[in-house]
Amino acid sequence: MYHNITLKELMSEELPNLTYQRKMSYLATVREVKAIYRLINKEVFGNRLVMPKIYVRSRLQGSWGECYGADTPYNTNKSRCVITLADRWYCKQWLIMAIAHEMCHQYEWDIISKRRQREGYPPIMSHGPTFFRWREKLRKKGIP
Repeated sequence: MYHNITLKELMSEELPNLTYQRKMSYLATVREVKAIYRLINKEVFGNRLVMPKIYVRSRLQGSWGECYGADTPYNTNKSRCVITLADRWYCKQWLIMAIAHEMCHQYEWDIISKRRQREGYPPIMSHGPTFFRWREKLRKKGIP
């Protein structure tokens, strides 16, 4: 799944009609989310992220996705995050944007916070400069 396609090609695919989108008819599966995660990790993050536990839920209160960081010791072989995403979407492109968003948070928690803790600072997961450092690279892949 998604082996011979780029993020830019996926984001450039024709959008479904508005009736389809309004019904939120695009259903995500954990398998698809993991495939998209691997593609974003390769093309945007240089495979620096370790896949966290990923859940797809039918009901998320007030959000499309969530990334939670654990307060466990850092281990280079495991992510300290859990990503949860909604199962219903307007279209595939919205799903891709949400996965990328949560991966930016994961980078903050798993990579930047590890360095911050060594320097005596608390971990970080925010919508600040460390989150937005990926904006231009994502934009080049067609992800706003």
